[in-house]
Amino acid sequence: MLLLITIFSCGQKNTPQPLPDDPNDGIDTGCRTCTGKGFTELDSTPIPIADRDIRSIFFKDGEAGNLPDPSPMKYRNRLEFYNFLRAHSKDYDGNLMVYIGRRDTTEFCFKIGQYNADTRLPIMSASKAVTAAVIMSIVETGKLALDDKVSKYIPSFNNEKKDITVRQLMSHTSGIVVESRFDSRSDLTLAQNVDSVALRTQLLFTPGKQALYGSVAYAVAARVAEVVEKKTWAQIFQERIGSKCGMKDVVYSPDHPRNPEPGYGIVCSMNEYLRFLTMIYNKGTYNGVRVLKEESIAIMEQDNTNKVDPTYGLGLFRYEIQNGVSKEVACLSARGIHAWVNRQKNFYGLIFTQAGFEKTILTNLAFRDLVRAKL
Repeated sequence: MLLLITIFSCGQKNTPQPLPDDPNDGIDTGCRTCTGKGFTELDSTPIPIADRDIRSIFFKDGEAGNLPDPSPMKYRNRLEFYNFLRAHSKDYDGNLMVYIGRRDTTEFCFKIGQYNADTRLPIMSASKAVTAAVIMSIVETGKLALDDKVSKYIPSFNNEKKDITVRQLMSHTSGIVVESRFDSRSDLTLAQNVDSVALRTQLLFTPGKQALYGSVAYAVAARVAEVVEKKTWAQIFQERIGSKCGMKDVVYSPDHPRNPEPGYGIVCSMNEYLRFLTMIYNKGTYNGVRVLKEESIAIMEQDNTNKVDPTYGLGLFRYEIQNGVSKEVACLSARGIHAWVNRQKNFYGLIFTQAGFEKTILTNLAFRDLVRAKL
């Protein structure tokens, strides 16, 4: 029988440039699930968490906790979630971790396979939401506006790309190529990569007139941030998001950090991404610290395409749209990692796997439907 327990942990700093300790970062919060006498893994009734944040979720064989009896409804819900995931485990190659949270409680957690929640794995396009959050943090300072033209900051864009805006970069309406041969080159810096994109690639369409999902535009947005802040992307990420969201060990593109891939380069653990997702769910706060303004989260979750494709926010996909408002937002990944926040029913979830997008997407969406129906 799979036994689960959640314990506290706090990663150590490991950033390209040392940063001062965040005085608010020493407070851990957490949740516990267990399988004591008379319990099974389905009986993991949540214990409230101080400060309404999940700091660390770590699965292992462990001790029983002092938990109240689960309500029949919570038990039935967990049973359905558990049975669904067990029945579809082959879609995840038998390696899967799932977390569902609401307010200050753990609604459900699940693990099967070889990974634990501190195993670092590539998250691919789930990186986009993190990058968008970094950009929004700079926007809040007034140094940058979403509708600023990229050419204002990067001279190489003073060509047919001169009217592209920062908002268009992150909402997939810029017309910039989806991929480029400069993306992963370790002999380039991010600045050289982006200049090469500006000068050696053609626009796919007139900016603002169409939408096409891609990652190169996020590298351009990150380069704008470097120019504005006069720092490397690694420093900017750590100062604005990483050090505040318990992601001090997280880096973009560890194999070529001088030329990071802000659209898909993060390698991190479930724990680390869950901390970021908690911040989004909490509308900008993590562990009692204001990371982004509530208005910034709202902007990320709104249609940023001027109705060209309302499914795109900034770094987020928009779902369950009614009267222009999305009830759910999500981050998807080529590896099958799937994170989402439901604003209507006030819960959030994270599916962590490496089985791939095509193999998992229908199952991920079906599980989301199930959770939405039961919570």
